Amino acid sequence: MISSSQCLSVPTITSPPFANLSPIAFGTLNPAYDDTPNGIANLLDSLPRGTLIDTAEKYGPNKNGDAEAALGRALQICGRTFRYDDDNDGSGDSITPDLLLCSKFAPKPWRLSAESVVEACKASIERLGVDSLYLYQLHYSDAISQPFKIIGYVDNKDELYWEGMAQCYHEGLVKHIGVCNYGPENVRAAYEFFSNKNVPLVSNQINFNLMRYRSSMATKEVCDELGIQVFGYHPLGSGVLTGVYDKDWFSKVPPGLNKVKSKSTRVRWYQKNCAPIIDAVQRIAEKRGKSAAQVAINWNLVKGIIPLCGARNEEQVLDALGGATGPEGSWRLTESEVDELDEASNASAEYARGFELI
Repeated sequence: MISSSQCLSVPTITSPPFANLSPIAFGTLNPAYDDTPNGIANLLDSLPRGTLIDTAEKYGPNKNGDAEAALGRALQICGRTFRYDDDNDGSGDSITPDLLLCSKFAPKPWRLSAESVVEACKASIERLGVDSLYLYQLHYSDAISQPFKIIGYVDNKDELYWEGMAQCYHEGLVKHIGVCNYGPENVRAAYEFFSNKNVPLVSNQINFNLMRYRSSMATKEVCDELGIQVFGYHPLGSGVLTGVYDKDWFSKVPPGLNKVKSKSTRVRWYQKNCAPIIDAVQRIAEKRGKSAAQVAINWNLVKGIIPLCGARNEEQVLDALGGATGPEGSWRLTESEVDELDEASNASAEYARGFELI
């Protein structure tokens, strides 16, 4: 097992409420669900102190709390703590928490009240086997989950859900409140609502990477203006930026209609239409002696984004952490390298997966 002491040099970020936390967060959208709880626990034990772990009730094969439950079983085994008190050692000083759990509420047509958010939050906490969450987020705006919009009927319950999130905050179920997949308009509306409820809106999780850059910038600019931290998911473009999809990978794609075949079609499209940015990442990685993943992650950090990385094993954890920037023996892309990546991104097609930011 890789010990957490090997990760102690990972630099931290300074913007509250994420001050002194690891700048690399880890998500659980596509974990290895066939792993044993002990295997997942070993993965958790390889994370540095102050790491945010992001999950959601909608993650997992059945989209009904599967990922939370799997994570919860592993949390009972690993030797980490999950308290989020400002003074959790009794010393009177604020210290960096160990691991910080974040989950999400999913708008659904049958969730008709603020209380449904509170109930869902409590269910997530129970599945994870903890007392509270560090960050609770709305997974997406209800404006994009309107099944009857095609016939002209719209019932946007965003404000009901915001009220429920505020209740979770004031009841102490969660330490912080955030949103996901909100564009400029929704960010401003939510920020005003929560401000009137004395609830700080601290984060917005969006699709942000070198293949999804231009269309996300307006949202980031509004978040920066309001003091809202942006988390970026798909920092590696679902792996396309890493160069992992080579001839050997394609040779193993099974024939017929299946998920892998569908993915291979998408990957080929991105490799063709995003070649400038894929090549630029590889070129800089070779020059700097880094992996392509580390270059892509470091670019996110330079842009002020907390990247949400996936990891199926401890080696991938260390590779992701190697993309961090900071004062103690770490590294940072130069201004010219960032410009080179920005120009290559502008010359490439945009990564289409993810929610429309409204």
